[in-house]
Amino acid sequence: MAKSAYELYQLRCFIAVAEELNFRRAAVRLNMTQPPLSRQIQLLEYAIGETLFERSNREVRLTPAGESLLVSASDLLQRSEHAVLMARQAARGEAGDVALGFVPSAGIEFVPRIALAMRHALPQVTFKPAEMMSYEIVQSLLSGRLDLGLTRTARRHPEIESLQVVNEPFVLALPAAHPLTRAADPTLADLRDESFVGYSADRGGFLREQHLALFASEGIAPEIVMEVSQTMTVLACVNGGLGVSLVPASAQSVQMANLTYRSIATPKRFRSSLYLTIGPKKRDTPLYARMRETITQVLAEFR
Repeated sequence: MAKSAYELYQLRCFIAVAEELNFRRAAVRLNMTQPPLSRQIQLLEYAIGETLFERSNREVRLTPAGESLLVSASDLLQRSEHAVLMARQAARGEAGDVALGFVPSAGIEFVPRIALAMRHALPQVTFKPAEMMSYEIVQSLLSGRLDLGLTRTARRHPEIESLQVVNEPFVLALPAAHPLTRAADPTLADLRDESFVGYSADRGGFLREQHLALFASEGIAPEIVMEVSQTMTVLACVNGGLGVSLVPASAQSVQMANLTYRSIATPKRFRSSLYLTIGPKKRDTPLYARMRETITQVLAEFR
Protein backbone atom coordinates (compact mmCIF):
# COMPACT_ATOMS: atom_id res chain seq x y z
CA MET A 1 0.00 0.00 0.00
CA ALA A 2 2.76 2.44 0.99
CA LYS A 3 4.91 1.48 -2.05
CA SER A 4 1.98 2.08 -4.43
CA ALA A 5 1.34 5.52 -2.93
CA TYR A 6 5.08 6.32 -3.23
CA GLU A 7 5.04 5.46 -6.94
CA LEU A 8 2.01 7.69 -7.51
CA TYR A 9 3.91 10.50 -5.81
CA GLN A 10 6.82 9.95 -8.20
CA LEU A 11 4.41 10.18 -11.14
CA ARG A 12 3.04 13.47 -9.83
CA CYS A 13 6.59 14.80 -9.63
CA PHE A 14 7.31 13.57 -13.14
CA ILE A 15 4.15 15.19 -14.58
CA ALA A 16 4.96 18.54 -12.95
CA VAL A 17 8.46 18.56 -14.47
CA ALA A 18 7.17 17.33 -17.85
CA GLU A 19 4.58 20.09 -18.02
CA GLU A 20 6.84 22.88 -16.73
CA LEU A 21 10.05 21.65 -18.42
CA ASN A 22 11.82 23.37 -15.56
CA PHE A 23 12.80 21.74 -12.26
CA ARG A 24 12.65 24.98 -10.29
CA ARG A 25 9.14 25.89 -11.41
CA ALA A 26 7.97 22.30 -10.93
CA ALA A 27 9.36 22.31 -7.37
CA VAL A 28 7.45 25.52 -6.58
CA ARG A 29 4.29 24.02 -8.07
CA LEU A 30 4.68 20.95 -5.84
CA ASN A 31 5.55 23.06 -2.77
CA MET A 32 8.94 21.39 -2.33
CA THR A 33 12.61 22.18 -2.94
CA GLN A 34 14.48 21.20 -6.08
CA PRO A 35 16.91 18.55 -4.72
CA PRO A 36 14.21 16.14 -3.43
CA LEU A 37 12.28 16.63 -6.69
CA SER A 38 15.37 15.66 -8.71
CA ARG A 39 15.79 12.62 -6.45
CA GLN A 40 12.22 11.46 -7.12
CA ILE A 41 12.78 11.72 -10.88
CA GLN A 42 16.02 9.74 -10.56
CA LEU A 43 14.24 7.01 -8.59
CA LEU A 44 11.47 6.83 -11.20
CA GLU A 45 13.99 6.62 -14.05
CA TYR A 46 15.82 3.87 -12.17
CA ALA A 47 12.57 1.91 -11.63
CA ILE A 48 11.62 2.22 -15.30
CA GLY A 49 15.09 1.69 -16.64
CA GLU A 50 14.88 4.61 -19.05
CA THR A 51 15.95 8.24 -19.14
CA LEU A 52 12.88 10.48 -19.09
CA PHE A 53 14.46 13.92 -19.50
CA GLU A 54 17.36 15.36 -21.45
CA ARG A 55 18.94 17.96 -19.19
CA SER A 56 21.29 20.78 -20.09
CA ASN A 57 22.22 24.09 -18.52
CA ARG A 58 19.72 25.86 -20.75
CA GLU A 59 16.72 23.52 -21.08
CA VAL A 60 14.92 20.37 -20.05
CA ARG A 61 13.32 18.22 -22.75
CA LEU A 62 11.33 14.99 -22.66
CA THR A 63 12.86 11.93 -24.22
CA PRO A 64 10.66 9.63 -26.34
CA ALA A 65 10.23 7.45 -23.22
CA GLY A 66 9.23 10.53 -21.24
CA GLU A 67 6.68 11.64 -23.86
CA SER A 68 5.06 8.20 -23.79
CA LEU A 69 5.02 8.05 -20.00
CA LEU A 70 3.42 11.51 -19.73
CA VAL A 71 0.29 10.31 -21.56
CA SER A 72 -0.06 7.13 -19.51
CA ALA A 73 0.85 8.74 -16.18
CA SER A 74 -1.70 11.53 -16.61
CA ASP A 75 -4.43 8.99 -17.37
CA LEU A 76 -3.38 6.80 -14.44
CA LEU A 77 -3.46 9.68 -11.96
CA GLN A 78 -6.87 10.83 -13.22
CA ARG A 79 -8.29 7.32 -12.82
CA SER A 80 -6.75 6.89 -9.37
CA GLU A 81 -8.20 10.22 -8.22
CA HIS A 82 -11.58 9.24 -9.66
CA ALA A 83 -11.43 5.89 -7.86
CA VAL A 84 -10.73 7.62 -4.55
CA LEU A 85 -13.59 10.08 -5.15
CA MET A 86 -16.03 7.27 -5.99
CA ALA A 87 -14.99 5.32 -2.89
CA ARG A 88 -15.60 8.36 -0.68
CA GLN A 89 -18.96 9.02 -2.33
CA ALA A 90 -19.99 5.39 -1.87
CA ALA A 91 -19.06 5.58 1.82
CA ARG A 92 -21.37 8.59 2.14
CA GLY A 93 -24.16 6.93 0.15
CA GLU A 94 -23.67 9.30 -2.80
CA ALA A 95 -22.63 6.80 -5.49
CA GLY A 96 -23.54 3.32 -6.68
CA ASP A 97 -26.31 1.50 -8.54
CA VAL A 98 -29.91 1.17 -7.35
CA ALA A 99 -32.38 -1.19 -9.03
CA LEU A 100 -35.99 -0.34 -8.10
CA GLY A 101 -38.93 -2.56 -9.00
CA PHE A 102 -42.36 -0.92 -8.99
CA VAL A 103 -45.95 -1.95 -9.56
CA PRO A 104 -47.44 -0.39 -12.73
CA SER A 105 -49.75 2.03 -10.90
CA ALA A 106 -46.74 3.57 -9.13
CA GLY A 107 -45.32 4.56 -12.50
CA ILE A 108 -47.97 7.20 -13.15
CA GLU A 109 -47.00 9.74 -10.52
CA PHE A 110 -44.45 8.36 -8.06
CA VAL A 111 -41.57 6.86 -10.06
CA PRO A 112 -41.06 10.00 -12.21
CA ARG A 113 -40.91 12.12 -9.04
CA ILE A 114 -38.37 9.75 -7.49
CA ALA A 115 -36.22 9.70 -10.63
CA LEU A 116 -36.17 13.51 -10.81
CA ALA A 117 -35.33 13.85 -7.12
CA MET A 118 -32.47 11.37 -7.48
CA ARG A 119 -31.07 13.25 -10.45
CA HIS A 120 -30.78 16.35 -8.27
CA ALA A 121 -29.95 14.83 -4.86
CA LEU A 122 -27.82 11.83 -5.93
CA PRO A 123 -26.42 12.56 -9.40
CA GLN A 124 -23.68 9.90 -9.09
CA VAL A 125 -26.20 7.12 -8.38
CA THR A 126 -27.30 5.05 -11.37
CA PHE A 127 -31.07 4.59 -11.03
CA LYS A 128 -32.54 1.49 -12.70
CA PRO A 129 -36.37 1.30 -12.42
CA ALA A 130 -38.26 -1.75 -13.65
CA GLU A 131 -42.02 -2.30 -13.88
CA MET A 132 -43.09 -5.56 -12.21
CA MET A 133 -45.88 -7.25 -10.34
CA SER A 134 -45.63 -7.39 -6.54
CA TYR A 135 -44.70 -11.08 -6.35
CA GLU A 136 -41.96 -10.52 -8.95
CA ILE A 137 -40.57 -7.65 -6.88
CA VAL A 138 -40.40 -9.85 -3.78
CA GLN A 139 -38.64 -12.66 -5.63
CA SER A 140 -36.16 -10.23 -7.16
CA LEU A 141 -35.42 -8.59 -3.79
CA LEU A 142 -34.64 -11.96 -2.24
CA SER A 143 -32.44 -13.03 -5.16
CA GLY A 144 -30.55 -9.74 -5.15
CA ARG A 145 -31.63 -8.64 -8.64
CA LEU A 146 -33.44 -5.69 -7.05
CA ASP A 147 -32.38 -3.42 -4.21
CA LEU A 148 -35.70 -1.67 -3.54
CA GLY A 149 -39.33 -2.08 -4.48
CA LEU A 150 -42.60 -0.16 -4.50
CA THR A 151 -45.45 -2.55 -3.73
CA ARG A 152 -49.11 -2.12 -2.84
CA THR A 153 -48.94 -4.27 0.29
CA ALA A 154 -46.37 -4.69 3.07
CA ARG A 155 -44.15 -7.73 2.62
CA ARG A 156 -44.26 -10.06 5.62
CA HIS A 157 -40.89 -11.72 5.17
CA PRO A 158 -38.02 -11.74 7.70
CA GLU A 159 -35.48 -10.60 5.08
CA ILE A 160 -37.57 -7.77 3.63
CA GLU A 161 -38.30 -4.46 5.32
CA SER A 162 -41.47 -2.54 4.39
CA LEU A 163 -42.15 1.14 4.98
CA GLN A 164 -45.44 2.77 4.05
CA VAL A 165 -44.70 5.79 1.85
CA VAL A 166 -48.15 6.44 0.31
CA ASN A 167 -51.60 6.29 1.90
CA GLU A 168 -54.10 8.03 -0.35
CA PRO A 169 -57.85 7.83 -0.95
CA PHE A 170 -59.62 6.53 -4.01
CA VAL A 171 -61.32 8.93 -6.39
CA LEU A 172 -64.14 8.34 -8.84
CA ALA A 173 -63.11 8.35 -12.51
CA LEU A 174 -65.99 9.23 -14.85
CA PRO A 175 -66.69 9.96 -18.49
CA ALA A 176 -67.07 13.73 -18.77
CA ALA A 177 -70.79 13.55 -19.66
CA HIS A 178 -71.74 11.12 -16.88
CA PRO A 179 -74.58 12.30 -14.58
CA LEU A 180 -72.44 11.75 -11.46
CA THR A 181 -70.16 14.59 -12.55
CA ARG A 182 -73.00 16.91 -11.52
CA ALA A 183 -73.82 15.14 -8.23
CA ALA A 184 -73.15 17.25 -5.12
CA ASP A 185 -71.33 14.54 -3.13
CA PRO A 186 -71.07 11.17 -4.90
CA THR A 187 -71.12 8.11 -2.64
CA LEU A 188 -70.49 4.42 -3.13
CA ALA A 189 -74.26 3.88 -3.11
CA ASP A 190 -74.41 5.90 -6.33
CA LEU A 191 -72.37 3.18 -8.04
CA ARG A 192 -75.08 0.57 -7.55
CA ASP A 193 -75.79 -1.01 -10.93
CA GLU A 194 -73.36 1.34 -12.68
CA SER A 195 -71.20 -0.01 -15.50
CA PHE A 196 -67.84 -0.42 -13.80
CA VAL A 197 -64.30 -0.88 -15.13
CA GLY A 198 -62.30 -2.92 -12.64
CA TYR A 199 -58.97 -4.65 -12.14
CA SER A 200 -58.44 -8.21 -13.35
CA ALA A 201 -58.22 -11.24 -11.07
CA ASP A 202 -54.86 -12.45 -12.36
CA ARG A 203 -52.89 -9.15 -12.27
CA GLY A 204 -55.13 -6.63 -10.52
CA GLY A 205 -53.71 -7.47 -7.13
CA PHE A 206 -54.27 -5.14 -4.21
CA LEU A 207 -56.43 -2.63 -6.09
CA ARG A 208 -58.88 -5.33 -7.14
CA GLU A 209 -59.06 -6.58 -3.54
CA GLN A 210 -59.82 -3.06 -2.33
CA HIS A 211 -62.62 -2.66 -4.86
CA LEU A 212 -64.25 -5.93 -3.87
CA ALA A 213 -63.96 -5.17 -0.15
CA LEU A 214 -65.43 -1.69 -0.65
CA PHE A 215 -68.43 -3.00 -2.53
CA ALA A 216 -69.00 -5.77 0.01
CA SER A 217 -68.85 -3.28 2.90
CA GLU A 218 -71.63 -1.20 1.29
CA GLY A 219 -73.66 -4.11 -0.03
CA ILE A 220 -73.55 -2.88 -3.60
CA ALA A 221 -72.83 -4.69 -6.84
CA PRO A 222 -71.77 -2.55 -9.80
CA GLU A 223 -72.01 -4.19 -13.19
CA ILE A 224 -68.45 -5.15 -14.13
CA VAL A 225 -68.17 -4.51 -17.85
CA MET A 226 -64.41 -4.93 -18.18
CA GLU A 227 -61.44 -5.92 -16.06
CA VAL A 228 -57.88 -4.91 -16.92
CA SER A 229 -54.53 -5.05 -15.14
CA GLN A 230 -53.22 -1.48 -15.15
CA THR A 231 -54.58 1.87 -13.99
CA MET A 232 -53.68 3.58 -17.26
CA THR A 233 -55.86 1.06 -19.12
CA VAL A 234 -58.69 1.55 -16.59
CA LEU A 235 -58.59 5.29 -17.27
CA ALA A 236 -58.49 4.77 -21.03
CA CYS A 237 -61.62 2.59 -20.78
CA VAL A 238 -63.41 5.23 -18.71
CA ASN A 239 -62.31 7.88 -21.18
CA GLY A 240 -63.79 5.72 -23.93
CA GLY A 241 -67.17 5.76 -22.20
CA LEU A 242 -67.22 2.11 -21.12
CA GLY A 243 -68.07 2.89 -17.50
CA VAL A 244 -66.84 4.42 -14.24
CA SER A 245 -64.09 3.28 -11.88
CA LEU A 246 -62.30 3.93 -8.59
CA VAL A 247 -58.62 4.75 -8.93
CA PRO A 248 -55.88 6.00 -6.56
CA ALA A 249 -56.03 9.78 -6.09
CA SER A 250 -52.55 10.20 -7.61
CA ALA A 251 -53.95 8.93 -10.94
CA GLN A 252 -55.60 12.33 -11.36
CA SER A 253 -52.36 13.54 -12.94
CA VAL A 254 -53.53 11.61 -16.03
CA GLN A 255 -55.73 13.85 -18.14
CA MET A 256 -57.76 12.66 -21.14
CA ALA A 257 -60.30 14.41 -23.36
CA ASN A 258 -63.38 12.58 -22.03
CA LEU A 259 -62.18 11.87 -18.49
CA THR A 260 -63.00 13.63 -15.23
CA TYR A 261 -62.52 12.89 -11.53
CA ARG A 262 -64.67 13.40 -8.44
CA SER A 263 -63.99 12.90 -4.77
CA ILE A 264 -66.06 10.14 -3.22
CA ALA A 265 -66.65 9.26 0.43
CA THR A 266 -65.27 5.84 1.41
CA PRO A 267 -64.56 4.21 4.78
CA LYS A 268 -61.14 5.28 6.05
CA ARG A 269 -59.84 1.73 6.19
CA PHE A 270 -60.03 1.51 2.41
CA ARG A 271 -57.05 3.41 1.07
CA SER A 272 -54.57 3.04 -1.75
CA SER A 273 -51.26 2.32 -0.05
CA LEU A 274 -47.73 1.99 -1.38
CA TYR A 275 -44.79 0.48 0.48
CA LEU A 276 -41.08 0.93 0.01
CA THR A 277 -39.69 -2.59 0.30
CA ILE A 278 -35.99 -3.13 0.88
CA GLY A 279 -34.00 -6.26 0.18
CA PRO A 280 -31.47 -7.68 2.63
CA LYS A 281 -28.39 -6.51 0.71
CA LYS A 282 -29.14 -2.76 0.87
CA ARG A 283 -30.81 -2.38 4.24
CA ASP A 284 -27.77 -1.33 6.27
CA THR A 285 -25.79 0.65 3.69
CA PRO A 286 -25.33 4.45 3.51
CA LEU A 287 -26.80 4.40 0.00
CA TYR A 288 -30.02 2.80 1.25
CA ALA A 289 -30.29 5.42 3.99
CA ARG A 290 -30.01 8.20 1.38
CA MET A 291 -32.51 6.47 -0.92
CA ARG A 292 -34.98 5.95 1.91
CA GLU A 293 -34.69 9.62 2.89
CA THR A 294 -35.10 10.80 -0.70
CA ILE A 295 -38.12 8.63 -1.47
CA THR A 296 -39.96 9.39 1.77
CA GLN A 297 -39.43 13.13 1.27
CA VAL A 298 -40.63 13.01 -2.33
CA LEU A 299 -43.80 11.09 -1.44
CA ALA A 300 -44.53 12.86 1.87
CA GLU A 301 -47.58 14.71 0.52
CA PHE A 302 -49.24 11.39 -0.33
CA ARG A 303 -49.16 10.06 3.23
